[in-house]
Amino acid sequence: MTTLVLLSDLVFESNDKLDQRIRSLFNNEQLSIGYIPSCSDPERKYFEHTRRYYTQIGIDNIQYYDLDLEYEESTFSSIFECDAIHLSGGNTFYFLSLLQKRNVLGLLCSYVKSGGILIGVSAGSILTTPTIDIAGYGEDADENNVDLKDMQALGLVDFEFATHWDGSEDTLNSLREYTRVNRTAVYACQDGGGLVMDGESVELYGHVRLVDYRESGSVDE
Repeated sequence: MTTLVLLSDLVFESNDKLDQRIRSLFNNEQLSIGYIPSCSDPERKYFEHTRRYYTQIGIDNIQYYDLDLEYEESTFSSIFECDAIHLSGGNTFYFLSLLQKRNVLGLLCSYVKSGGILIGVSAGSILTTPTIDIAGYGEDADENNVDLKDMQALGLVDFEFATHWDGSEDTLNSLREYTRVNRTAVYACQDGGGLVMDGESVELYGHVRLVDYRESGSVDE
């Protein structure tokens, strides 16, 4: 069974229902989450922000696993013993290049299919989808500074995820064009909102809008 959490951003004053739902995904009390940054975080600035968020919802054991400058192959494999794996925000192209370089994409897919929980924030959320093409789309697109050619991501869902939606109809119209050209569906999500996939069901929290070249719908909680 696939269990995923896709967040636009990690906001402390976010959605209580979403926070409670994330906490409810875990069955046991002694939880551990393995954190993978999109690039090395030597001062642990972004890691600390994430750790404080999880502490707020009652999860204290957060472990840092670097794929970049501090990568240790011999110790990285222990991340798959954690109850959940957190993929951070950052530059999506660089993050995917690290996952490819360290041959981690297949391992993450196997982890999820074996019952592990995957939580993505921004770039991390986009990585759960079939392709990261959307990361390079629009005015605030990520820069492909690593000249990445293969945009294929984890493919754990059959839709794409647009983060940091500003709530405007103009952005939705732009995404409608994207879905028409690419024959796909996109969930546009504002910061503070998110999507939880528990098995086959897709649950939306906060301001999330589905843009599909075949149909459209929305939810605002």
